[in-house]
Amino acid sequence: MNVFNIKKGLLLLFIVQGIVAIGCTKSNEPAASPGTPSNTGIEKGVIKGRVTDSKGNGIANVKLVIEHTIYYGTYVFATTDQQGYYKTKVPNGSWQVTGQIERALNDQSYKFDLHPDEPAAFAGSNGAIRNFSWKLKGAKPGNGYYGSSVAVYAEPGSSLDLSALEITLTPVGLLADGNPGSVITDTLEDIGGGEEGIKDIPIAKYRVSAKIKNTNEAVQIRLRNTGNYGTSVEGVFKSGFTGSTQYQLVVEVK
Repeated sequence: MNVFNIKKGLLLLFIVQGIVAIGCTKSNEPAASPGTPSNTGIEKGVIKGRVTDSKGNGIANVKLVIEHTIYYGTYVFATTDQQGYYKTKVPNGSWQVTGQIERALNDQSYKFDLHPDEPAAFAGSNGAIRNFSWKLKGAKPGNGYYGSSVAVYAEPGSSLDLSALEITLTPVGLLADGNPGSVITDTLEDIGGGEEGIKDIPIAKYRVSAKIKNTNEAVQIRLRNTGNYGTSVEGVFKSGFTGSTQYQLVVEVK
């Protein structure tokens, strides 16, 4: 082989190596990677999973927020497909996934935090699977409840002892997730903020009644500061805080 051919061969080798090196360069931007719907088998550099309702059916078009646990305001997003699956690439670092859905019921709009099967953060380099389900009641990871609360106030000037009351909530129609609800009967407890009531109630429209527990004597009730008193009242949960996923139904007794 002459010198010309050797130089030509070396030049060709350098060109090929350069192309390979360029192809292996990692982008700083996380790219979506839908792939085949799946929530099994951890993949390095990928977060994936599925969002389901109370019956195990996938929920479409749910936006998952993958947030960096150290660098504030650093996010990656993913959206579920028609079967409820999501999948996207994440850079190196420590990440945590959350999700919410929004639903309308009785002319009210509600946001619901989704329940993670594993709330812990994960390393982007390792990848992870995080599945979520929609729960209307039960304890959240850390603190709080997926359900909302009924707050009970005594009419100003009333001598009624709230600790003696028993409240009954009867669903009027279906729950927010489309399932039938159950009658809830309970006594009052501290629900925070200086209020007495019942906590962790699935979102729905309810007919609310009250009685003295020891005597079964019916107590007059109404929505707080609204309408006339009666033996029962119908009401829906409302929120006074924009973006909050905690709602209240507030009643008044005498």
